[in-house]
Amino acid sequence: MLRTLGLRRTQLPLRVAAAAPTNIYRSVRIQQRKLQTVISPSAHEATKDEDISLRDVFDLPTKTTMGSRWFHTAGQPTGLLMESRFVSPKTFRKAGHQAVAEAEALLQKVLTAKTFSEKRSVVKCLDQLSDALCRVMDVAELVRQAHPDSHWQEAADEVYAFMFEYMNGLNTHVGLYRKLVEIMDDAQISATFSAVEHEVALSFRRDFERSGIHLTKTDHEQFVALSSDIQELSREFFRRQTVPRGNSTVEVPFDQLRTLPSQVAMSILQSSRTSKGKDGTTTIEMPIDDYTAHYVLRDFSEEKVREAVYRQWQHGDEQAVGALEALLERRLALSHTVGFESFAHMTLDDKMAKSPSHVAEFLKALAKQGQPRWSAIADSLHAAKVSHTKADPNTLVYPWDREYYVGKQMMDRGALPSLSQYFSLGRVVMGLSRVFKSLYGVELRAAMPRPGEIWHPEVRKLEVVDENGQLLGIIYCDVFSRSSKAHVGAAHFTARCARRIDDDVSVDGLTPEYSSQSVVERSGQKFQLPVVVLICDFPVPSEGSPPLLSWSNVETIFHEMGHAMHSMLGQNGFHNVAGTRCPVDFVELPSILMEHFARSPQALSLFASHYKTGAPLPLELVKQHAEQRRRYTALDLHAQLFMSALDQKYHASKLDPNGSSLEPGWSTFALAQLHKDPMLGSGKNSSLFGYV
Repeated sequence: MLRTLGLRRTQLPLRVAAAAPTNIYRSVRIQQRKLQTVISPSAHEATKDEDISLRDVFDLPTKTTMGSRWFHTAGQPTGLLMESRFVSPKTFRKAGHQAVAEAEALLQKVLTAKTFSEKRSVVKCLDQLSDALCRVMDVAELVRQAHPDSHWQEAADEVYAFMFEYMNGLNTHVGLYRKLVEIMDDAQISATFSAVEHEVALSFRRDFERSGIHLTKTDHEQFVALSSDIQELSREFFRRQTVPRGNSTVEVPFDQLRTLPSQVAMSILQSSRTSKGKDGTTTIEMPIDDYTAHYVLRDFSEEKVREAVYRQWQHGDEQAVGALEALLERRLALSHTVGFESFAHMTLDDKMAKSPSHVAEFLKALAKQGQPRWSAIADSLHAAKVSHTKADPNTLVYPWDREYYVGKQMMDRGALPSLSQYFSLGRVVMGLSRVFKSLYGVELRAAMPRPGEIWHPEVRKLEVVDENGQLLGIIYCDVFSRSSKAHVGAAHFTARCARRIDDDVSVDGLTPEYSSQSVVERSGQKFQLPVVVLICDFPVPSEGSPPLLSWSNVETIFHEMGHAMHSMLGQNGFHNVAGTRCPVDFVELPSILMEHFARSPQALSLFASHYKTGAPLPLELVKQHAEQRRRYTALDLHAQLFMSALDQKYHASKLDPNGSSLEPGWSTFALAQLHKDPMLGSGKNSSLFGYV
């Protein structure tokens, strides 16, 4: 039914590689020219008090007096994310039941609509219903991913589970669908719809039909059961990614740790067991995770160690593989239930690609362009391995050699100074604010959260204000890695979207009261204040140093802030099409555009300065780093093509690569088959990409 309640919420998205249209880059160039006209050469020196506050709230450590003022625990709790219903796990559970009760009341309003006025409000009722559920469910998902308190997590799991079950019932509610069709087919009523309202109604109708609204009772029950299974299996698959695996260690000679950065070596030693052999040599049993694997594969000279670490790192957890295969099998069954050939066909049906065959053609075209480039890189890495190890020219280059010999090649060309000292987190956020002001006339302002408003001392609160100082929305930033936080990488949560509320349909006291802090008035109309949460997984800063970001991390936060600004500025009165609740084909466009500004000299001049001296980032150094990155972009293209091709393979019409009945481990066999696809090889050095 509702875009936020149908398959687009309940399924993990099917990844499809996409090329940015030419006009996207034209838009970037236009916006960069706009930046150039409004930025003075000394813009980075014209620091305002607000900018200093914005910088310091991110750069000063939480433990300092200045840092601790941003996290208060004393006083009456205001509720998580300024929501008075979210004061405790108990009240959060109550809020879930209240949301369902409100949805039920709105449901009855729709089903009993008879007069012109009542029918005219049906689309508004559906949008209000969607918002009532999502304001709780989306926060529940955030709590499950980021809240450190297990009691909150348990409450969020419980709330999400029963609300999801209720939501699935709405998705296939025949009465709701028939009433919506009746309203849309009534020319007198539909003629009064605005363009946005018509799009909202159309999106409801499409989602109903994609959710199997025409199914028989038996098929409908199967659809609901499969949807619930898919949701649970998705959660289990992701949960297994964060569960430490038994025996996931590799024995490493102690003296090999000298090749690692000292901070990394100390971290590994603290989590490893050491032992001394009969010959007196000391070895450590090193636990393997993403952090360890990154540095070992980049810095360890001993190939046997790199190979052991790579194989252990890439080895799939059996339970995770089982959850994945069960998930894929149920997705296929779900697509068959609603009349599609495969889950890929179902997902792509209303997208620009339209069909798996079009995606396959697109991937082949990209591979044809990229293969000569990544083959040349593979050849050069093979040559580097032969040169550095004095090995036989017929030796092979393997996946565990990639990062090590890329690093060697960079060193051979001359090591470049790191950019991170110019990218303190506070300066980057300050720069984002200046970019937003130049482009959109809005800026970020540091704000002090009230007691109970945030879930961890590291979370920072930002207000988005326009040129008149009017509040447009709230952004919470939770950007550092920690053990209590799911390893979701970078993510954007819409906790509350902008929606007009002064014309809400009354449901006899069930609608929650809005506090003055969560409502904004514009042109005589009242709107919900949009609230978004940005999650990143940046390394925790060293003691006494501000958080320093790599250039890649700067691009990440620019990307996520692009999503956030989409939610702030994409306000049209309706929940179902506000901000990032837009067609999936479009949702990444604003965030990808923002990434380009992280590489723009004009944008960098707004904030990139040395965290100690204040010296501006030398643009020649930026150019050198950009050239260095461009040398290896074909490897990233190969990785994206491989993941896209695997995604298509996993969601195809026939899951078993042998065409027979499915056996446990079939997904691994499908992966092995893809490794033999000539489209993704690189001639004699295909072994670099796992073609062995």
